Amino acid sequence: MDKIGLIAGGGSLPAIIAKEARKSGYEVYTVGFEGFTSDELKSVSSVCEFFKLGKIQAPIDFFKKNFVEKVILIGNISHVNIFKDLKPDIRAASLLFSLKDKSPMGIFKALSKELEKDGITAADTSMFLKGSLASSGLLAGEKVSNEVYNDLIYGMDVARKIADMDIGLSVAVKDKAVLAVEAIEGTDACIKRAGELLSLSNKKGFALSKSARASQDMRFDLPVIGVKTIENMFNAGGRAIAVEAEKTLIIEKEKTFKLAVEKNISIIGVKRIGQ
Repeated sequence: MDKIGLIAGGGSLPAIIAKEARKSGYEVYTVGFEGFTSDELKSVSSVCEFFKLGKIQAPIDFFKKNFVEKVILIGNISHVNIFKDLKPDIRAASLLFSLKDKSPMGIFKALSKELEKDGITAADTSMFLKGSLASSGLLAGEKVSNEVYNDLIYGMDVARKIADMDIGLSVAVKDKAVLAVEAIEGTDACIKRAGELLSLSNKKGFALSKSARASQDMRFDLPVIGVKTIENMFNAGGRAIAVEAEKTLIIEKEKTFKLAVEKNISIIGVKRIGQ
């Protein structure tokens, strides 16, 4: 059987990928991180071992021991943990010390090069989830008003700029005013901040736009939305979401779209001109 490795953070996406990989005939070898990765990976992987966040050598040894040559880096570990919770081994400490660019993509690319030193290559995150990539047009919910649509498109333009600067991938907008910008704390915090700000003025109905980078590396840090995104938008008073078509993963697409309809939140896929 073919083998695939997972370097798995938090959230439900690593387990979904593991299940899809097994359906496709792959043996799945998973590296999880204590305090972040779901225990579900133990039951859906051929072999799964957990390590402390910041270890590089032991996970690489795990993959080499199991003759795994291709891995997917997936799952949520907030970038802020690089500054807060990391307990690096000697190899990781050396890598971080020499790394001048500690942005998300800077770290992903450096880690990829470190893996390559041991004959391990990073694979396309979406290789088992092509059907989960967002398409263009109205994906869920009702057609939005011109006002909301204009906010979504304006927000997408802003989101693309900050994505290309590797600041974040999402912005929240109301009446073409940017309420919140995603930074290292993630999209959920961006949504929450927008809702808190609008609640002070008794207004609701902001739009969230989520972009990929112009030269998005499909191996690392793809835009993602799912059920949790819809729940957070509803709780914060959000009205609509625009995502980058063909570059955004929608976790559990049917459940996400169903909940969006129930919560009266529209989802639109926007294709970048020139794609």
